[in-house]
Amino acid sequence: MKTMVVAVSSILLFITAAGGQTAVDLAKKYRHHEVYDLAPGVQMTPKFDSTGTVCEMQVEQAHFLKKGIAFSSRIDEREGFSIIDDLVPVTDRGPKLNTYEECMGICQTTHEYSKVVISVSVLSDGDTRLITIKWRNRTCS
Repeated sequence: MKTMVVAVSSILLFITAAGGQTAVDLAKKYRHHEVYDLAPGVQMTPKFDSTGTVCEMQVEQAHFLKKGIAFSSRIDEREGFSIIDDLVPVTDRGPKLNTYEECMGICQTTHEYSKVVISVSVLSDGDTRLITIKWRNRTCS
């Protein structure tokens, strides 16, 4: 009898665990992120302020594709500048204030404008790994 109770309990536990999770179940446990496909293999993840206006964008190579995993982790440099121009056109950035570069294994070039700060992280071989755009007058929540 004891064996039967253990067996039934184990089966019920397995069925419950194997039942799957819904979007609602996942949202209760984990923070949800929006991800936008900007170009084949390139994705942008935005952050928003309390009013729902974008305050930061991170652009990177997609790691998971429909047909498998992307082992490349780079964005073509020319494509990167084009993506930046699409996301925040020059006319929306305000006057350019400064540009500086920091290198420690990976180089990060930061372009400061009056309205936004654009950082481009590049490996020593010239491959762009991450583009971050932050608005100066917006605080992410």
